[in-house]
Amino acid sequence: MEELELFKKRMNSLLNKALDGGVSVLNFLDEAKLVILKNESKKFKDINVFYYGGFKNADSLRAIISPYDIEKEDFKIIVFKIIYNEKYYNINHRSVLGSLMALGIKREFIGDIVLNDTGIYFACAKEISDFIYNNLKKVGSASITLKYINEEIENVIKYKEKIDFLSSLRLDCFISSAFDLSRSKANELIVSGLVYINHVLILNPSETIKLEDEISVRGKGRCKLAKIGGLSKSNRIAVTLAKRI
Repeated sequence: MEELELFKKRMNSLLNKALDGGVSVLNFLDEAKLVILKNESKKFKDINVFYYGGFKNADSLRAIISPYDIEKEDFKIIVFKIIYNEKYYNINHRSVLGSLMALGIKREFIGDIVLNDTGIYFACAKEISDFIYNNLKKVGSASITLKYINEEIENVIKYKEKIDFLSSLRLDCFISSAFDLSRSKANELIVSGLVYINHVLILNPSETIKLEDEISVRGKGRCKLAKIGGLSKSNRIAVTLAKRI
């Protein structure tokens, strides 16, 4: 929470800077910081905040705070495709991120890592793209090369569904089931400011989840309430949970 308060103060400083004509390009922001910036920027009617993540439907976005219009190139985002021998190696999201972090790169310089039918891609800040290109030679045990991508790749959102029976549609109950946590741990995450419903920070464990609500938990992932069924013999609610993969 202290980190987010410091971020909030920094954003107010940058928004005030824009009133004097200053332009600020931010590194990739996670959901919590995006919510703060969007809320704070509403107080500055003459200032524009633009967002882009290098992919269609990107989750992690860079932001530009500016009193002027900007171009897509101003975001300074590079997208790489990872080239490797797919016959012998299996590369996943975690192994890509781990290999990038092993280079000593801060997470805020790396955007989304996208795996789809055409390959594996990741976005990064242009400022460190040459360093990554010259130094990222392995992901896990796989030798790799990197290819610059000019076209915009779509981040296709996929879900894995499971059916469960909940005692209620309370937020803590939902999180406990969706992420295989104890009810007390779910409560702890909520009151610590790590849980969002449809991109809105929620601190109340008893908040009621509605159909199609998407709940995100920092460090755990996202899950949507896809269906609500009837009651079991023990009066538990049948639900379908759709967890992002």
